[in-house]
Amino acid sequence: MTTPRLSQPPTARSGIAAAVRRYPIGAFLVWFFTVGQALAFVPLIARWSSGADLPTEPFLLAATFVGLVLPTIVITWITEGREGLRALRQRTLNVWVPPRWYAFAVVGVPMIIVALWAAVSGPPERAPGSAPWLVLCASFLLQLVVVFVTFNLWEELAWMGFVQARLQQRHGAIRAAVLTGPVFALGHVSQVIEGSVTTVIATLALLVAVCIPFRALQALVYNRTGSLIPVALVHAAANAAAAGSLAGAGLLDRLYPGDGAGGLVFPILGALGLVAIPLTRGRLGHRAPAASHEMGHRS
Repeated sequence: MTTPRLSQPPTARSGIAAAVRRYPIGAFLVWFFTVGQALAFVPLIARWSSGADLPTEPFLLAATFVGLVLPTIVITWITEGREGLRALRQRTLNVWVPPRWYAFAVVGVPMIIVALWAAVSGPPERAPGSAPWLVLCASFLLQLVVVFVTFNLWEELAWMGFVQARLQQRHGAIRAAVLTGPVFALGHVSQVIEGSVTTVIATLALLVAVCIPFRALQALVYNRTGSLIPVALVHAAANAAAAGSLAGAGLLDRLYPGDGAGGLVFPILGALGLVAIPLTRGRLGHRAPAASHEMGHRS
């Protein structure tokens, strides 16, 4: 990502810039839930209207960059100028975080997920001879890298680096997770619309309930590291364990084919978020705004 070659953001006297400065998160959500979601819904609309079977990934990728990354950059520039963009880029690309957070994301998250599912369902039916553990691990890592680079880093740039970080500066970490969780969940609505209206509503309600503590877990990782990379790695590890994407089936679906185990990945991470809340006394690693000026967030 490059910083626009402009010395100053638009003046607050212009109508749109003034509205964006006053309601930056509102402006972001308006853009995302119109332009961004319009792109995400193209395959569904094509299927409903003409029966055309379009691949979803290109449109989700477009929705990510046009619907999430673009407004994040533009609104940060309008509200904070080049300094804000520089701080956002630093948080996004900062790799110098304690190694334990990388270990938690890449090793801890999949191990917790597999261990909890195995405790419920027993050992995997597929023996290591039919699916060598080395192959499974390599497949998981490939899946993780693919979704991290293509989707999750850019998703978390917007949701954690822009929306949730701003909200927690004003409302605290817990309220920020509660406020971010529902809109984050609704941002995935195009991926869960199938079946009856009742089924869709129930799925969305469950997704919202899971995403709130998941956003709390993400806040803890972000606040303890000051970097979006481990946050995005946790997200990518969950996706790589949950279900198929650009790099094939997820880890749980490979270990337990046909069981639908991938659907429990995010509930498990939500449970970790629920554990993190009392363990951190509700702070989730967040310091008071007065001690966090280096983040450069504005409400």
